Amino acid sequence: MEKQPNPAAEKETSTLENPNRRNLFKMGAAATALAATGGAAAFINYRVKGVPHDSFPVEIDDTVLTPFDQRNSVFSYAISQELQQQFPERNLAFAEELGIPDFTFTNIMQSLKAHAQPNPAAWDNNTPGYRQIDWALCHAAVGPLDRYLAPLSKFGAPKTGEHTWEQLNLATEQWQFESPADASQHIKRAACMFGADRVGITHNDERWNYSPIYDPITSTTYTWEDDFPFKPKTVIVLAFEMDYEAIRTAPSAVSAASVNNEYTEMSLVAGQLADFIRRLGYQAVASGNDLGNNVAYSVAAGLGEGARNGTLIVPNFGSRVRTAKIYTDFDFVEYDKPRSFGIMEFCENCKRCAEQCPSGAISMDDKPSMAPTYPGSERIEISWHGQKGVKKFYNDAKKCFKYWGDNGIGCVICIKACPWNKPDFWHHRLIDASNTVTTGFVHKLMTEADILFGYGNMEVDKAVDKFWLSDKEK
Repeated sequence: MEKQPNPAAEKETSTLENPNRRNLFKMGAAATALAATGGAAAFINYRVKGVPHDSFPVEIDDTVLTPFDQRNSVFSYAISQELQQQFPERNLAFAEELGIPDFTFTNIMQSLKAHAQPNPAAWDNNTPGYRQIDWALCHAAVGPLDRYLAPLSKFGAPKTGEHTWEQLNLATEQWQFESPADASQHIKRAACMFGADRVGITHNDERWNYSPIYDPITSTTYTWEDDFPFKPKTVIVLAFEMDYEAIRTAPSAVSAASVNNEYTEMSLVAGQLADFIRRLGYQAVASGNDLGNNVAYSVAAGLGEGARNGTLIVPNFGSRVRTAKIYTDFDFVEYDKPRSFGIMEFCENCKRCAEQCPSGAISMDDKPSMAPTYPGSERIEISWHGQKGVKKFYNDAKKCFKYWGDNGIGCVICIKACPWNKPDFWHHRLIDASNTVTTGFVHKLMTEADILFGYGNMEVDKAVDKFWLSDKEK
């Protein structure tokens, strides 16, 4: 389920696109028309909606895949001094790779904290995107999250604020739905009313849950069996669209503001939906980046596919999404099937995000693999972050996080560069439709056209000016 489209949004407000973009539209229209003339119109519609699967749509090696130990998260390691003392070789190996002998992951957190303060030393009022007004927008967007909604949940901290494990407002009488389909409809409608842009429902899958769960702030380890308040049966996944004009300003504080805003919104909405379910008499816990792998659960719930840059790509939104989850013991529900939209095939031929990544963190491999392939990945002290045994593109999250420290804030250049990252205008969707039924050369052509007509590569200062003026243009 998703929100109903706003007819006013059909008007394109962007001024970046070259007037020749109509040629790009013609090319996409021609590709779609060509497929349709071959009697494939129904097949195109089928692919655009996604090809359903009865099981997880990505190849998995169950002899290798194990639940991810959250103590191996790069965020957990950077925050927890206890983990850095326990595994000093991780700091040493990365410092050696960088050629910075005294570097530690703590340095990254110190940089992010310094830029989060209303301190003139962190501002560069001569550089659009890093001025006082840009930083003010960035940190005001995340203020409610950090103050009370779910402090540090974006770094994976569990049991905070709206993500509490307490079963508050749990009704003593359970609401009885007419059917699993009826239950699914009501849950999804409530989620959309609260503010979710997309909703999917899937089974709880131990492979995608962090085990053990780790709180990097208190250095506490939790298990699902002994500490979690109930045995989850269902996971409800919520997707939230990030602002297109703001993301175009990446890697500035303005683009980070859009990311932060959705972290705030998703914690609020997930908390509301968990409370809604508890008031119906069923146990529920809201979750952001804590408890489990959001991308894997989103794929399982049919919301999209994993991408080369490690994010989720959702049709119509691209990778401009943030996702949240609700774990519940309620299972009288109609589960969504995972779907393939032709995204991974497109990523194999595109590489746009990898080419634009300033840290070199994203894989340039031609095909996805079952384990990391980046330099040094055979050494455990370098490749401790990843969860092996899933066929995907493995990226070096440590390099990405290092750039966050250099930039003083998150990046999202890979999201900005992605050809799927377009607002929901009908001519873009037509091209997306052609992408699902074409491969190889045509995918590469689409990528080159995306660059030629100006998407995904707008200069930061121009993008920042456009963002602040966009309401006037509308």
